[in-house]
Amino acid sequence: MLLLAMTSLRAALLHADLAGQALEGQLAAVLRMGGDRIERLRRTPETAPQRAALGQLLGRAMLACGREEDAEELFQRQLRHYEAMSRQTVRWYGAMDQAAMLLHLNKPARALECLGLVADDARAPIAARVEAMAAAAQAMLKAGDCGSAMRSLDAARSLAASLSDGRIGQLVDCMALELATLHRERAGDALNDHALGPVYREGAGEAQDNSLMQQQLGAAVHAVEGWSPLVAERLRHLQRMLAKDCIGPAAAAQVAGHLAWLRDRRLNEFETQTRIEGALMLIGRGAAHAASELLAPLTFNEQQMHRSRHALELQYCQAKLHHQQGRHQDALRLYRLHTQQAVQSLRSYASSGRTPGFLQQAKATADAGDPAKMRLPLRYRRAYQFMMDHLTDEHLSVRQVAAHVGVTERALQLAFRAHLGVTPAELIRTRRVEHIHRDLHERGGEASVLEVASRWGVKNRSTLVHNYRSRFDETPTQTLRGGVEDDAMTSRSPGY
Repeated sequence: MLLLAMTSLRAALLHADLAGQALEGQLAAVLRMGGDRIERLRRTPETAPQRAALGQLLGRAMLACGREEDAEELFQRQLRHYEAMSRQTVRWYGAMDQAAMLLHLNKPARALECLGLVADDARAPIAARVEAMAAAAQAMLKAGDCGSAMRSLDAARSLAASLSDGRIGQLVDCMALELATLHRERAGDALNDHALGPVYREGAGEAQDNSLMQQQLGAAVHAVEGWSPLVAERLRHLQRMLAKDCIGPAAAAQVAGHLAWLRDRRLNEFETQTRIEGALMLIGRGAAHAASELLAPLTFNEQQMHRSRHALELQYCQAKLHHQQGRHQDALRLYRLHTQQAVQSLRSYASSGRTPGFLQQAKATADAGDPAKMRLPLRYRRAYQFMMDHLTDEHLSVRQVAAHVGVTERALQLAFRAHLGVTPAELIRTRRVEHIHRDLHERGGEASVLEVASRWGVKNRSTLVHNYRSRFDETPTQTLRGGVEDDAMTSRSPGY
């Protein structure tokens, strides 16, 4: 759903009206009006960019509505329009179209190979590279590789910062929240017998507190609902599913309400995904009957279920449900099929070829980066970096940091306490005195204490001494003089 929104934002420059309808979730209107428009556009080199952008939007909309055969035919026709632009365009956009189809067919390893061709090419349009990185994160999540998926979104967010349309960066943040929510559910103890369970838990970091994630999702809904009801509805659904009272019948009712919203808009593919996600959540919360009803349209024909591109998850859910119903032989049979599917999926992912270059770079940056920063969720890493970049500003405040990343001060406080064990204000004070300590060691007697401190936004003597002594168990003057206290300075302030 969020990838469709990303494609819509890319198409907005040339087809603002259709992109707007797609961001509202009105895909039937997009397909009707867009189909007429693409037929009316003259086939000339000048109109090739328009046809290319429109065809990509229509193709993704067809996939969302379950019309994969129509989408495949359209993607083949699109190659002629790409050729009218350049040979490189054929490579970039053709690969992205193919990846969209492969993701739809639940073939993440092959999709990742295609997406790497775009994401790794610095000559490709930046918005297309961002979308390729975001789509790569979806492919990695499907394969259970949550750690790589989050690093992929890190890289996408960094690149999106150079775009004039800030909505793209917001959308990447929304994708990170979606990923974190899905990971939290699938890596939980109740689903630890999933064949990909160890893979889900490996390298994805510590799960966030439910209340904190709800706040983050709520803030994201508020940020995007003005320009994309489609994205807002997706995030609002995830937020409601995390509520403490969303168990049993309440959880089933919430999923049913979201399904009705999707059904009204004929978003068939998203409806299937929602049923599977909802069933996993319900099974994890002991609501077997509600999960069974939710999956009924997908599992009533067992042979068809085994042939489904979602067989891995459907077989697991059915095995869990049969076990809870006392049908142990059926449960064992389906679980064996589930594990076979998982092994095939892992083999395919492991043998898919080289890791995309952008992801190798993102991993190297993460491995060499600030460990404290990397313990934070994606949105709050930006808050951390903003703080580090503005330590020299004496007016730096928690309110300013929260506004920069679009969250409330309380959400910022909770995130830093949960993941780093300190508040943002405490972190700012600590980092400042650490820089002051380093500079005093390097400069020796060449500068005064207050001169060095003022460079790091600290101009109050008593505040400096208190924070410095708390961190280093000595005064700044002792550090400057090599551990020898200066009597003149001592006499001016009891803290020295």
